[in-house]
Amino acid sequence: MPTIKDVAERSGVSVATVSRIMNNRGAISEKTRIKVHKAMKDLNYQPNEMARSLQRSKSHIIGLIMPLIDYAFFSKLADSIEETCHERGYKLMLCKSGNHQERELEMVSMLHANKVDGILICSRVGDASIYTKYDLPIVSIDRDIEKVPSVTSDNYHGGILAAQVLINARCKAPLIFGGEVPEYMEMDLRFKGFRDECAKKNVKSLELFVKDCDSYQEKLFTEFISFVGKNPQVDGVFVTGDMIAAKLLCLEKIEKFIKNIPVVGFDGIEISELLGISTVAQPIQEMGECAVDLLIRKVEGKMVPERSILPVKLIERKSTLRFRHE
Repeated sequence: MPTIKDVAERSGVSVATVSRIMNNRGAISEKTRIKVHKAMKDLNYQPNEMARSLQRSKSHIIGLIMPLIDYAFFSKLADSIEETCHERGYKLMLCKSGNHQERELEMVSMLHANKVDGILICSRVGDASIYTKYDLPIVSIDRDIEKVPSVTSDNYHGGILAAQVLINARCKAPLIFGGEVPEYMEMDLRFKGFRDECAKKNVKSLELFVKDCDSYQEKLFTEFISFVGKNPQVDGVFVTGDMIAAKLLCLEKIEKFIKNIPVVGFDGIEISELLGISTVAQPIQEMGECAVDLLIRKVEGKMVPERSILPVKLIERKSTLRFRHE
């Protein structure tokens, strides 16, 4: 593996000069910079960011902790964050908590020990006050944590939009359906918005939240079949995420029922477009960009807003549109 000494010898300069160029310090001629960068490329030299961080005040590394990576919302968010980090001269260290509190706290401790400049976190820890105790910048995504800047989409208005599209499709007993979500999560606001809008329009909504379940577990759909069997008045469904909505529409044992009522999802990921599902789209790319910008500003000692709430939009497709024209 090539070293900084190899780069210095190949480019005909001192190790100190290579170090100054890598850290962008001191007056160095453009000709010398080009020569050193060419030597680094020819040797495929990769600087050790951890070692460099010990020699300067910033590591230019940002940590990101997510509960999941294979779910489309989080993978798209991670992609936006990584691209923005790259554009701003930062590298990204990605960690997955798997929705486990102990693992999430372990990841935070590990990132802190590795001298990252700051952490972006999609926290699922019940008591998130622990994050106010760390002496490094933290920005929360999709979760409001006291004394920690946060970036979210407008979940409450998203719930209103979901209710409106089902009511416009002539629903009288719409169902909110998905996995159970703690009240401290921002996602809970979309349910509140849905309930409030239904009450405002004198429409009685129903709810089915399945405990200890994610988007892929069979239990979620078994519970759905049981619920609608006992509540035949259900005439529309607001699904808490597009992936669950997609699976509902594709499951043979549910297909006959679900295709006869309007369905709206949430997130705005690609699968909703492929299957013609109406959805409340979150500005996922903008959320990632905003989160990185806020964190870097905190790293630089600048003031940032306590909460950044980005607008959502309704994308209506055949899963609701066709019921407005029948």
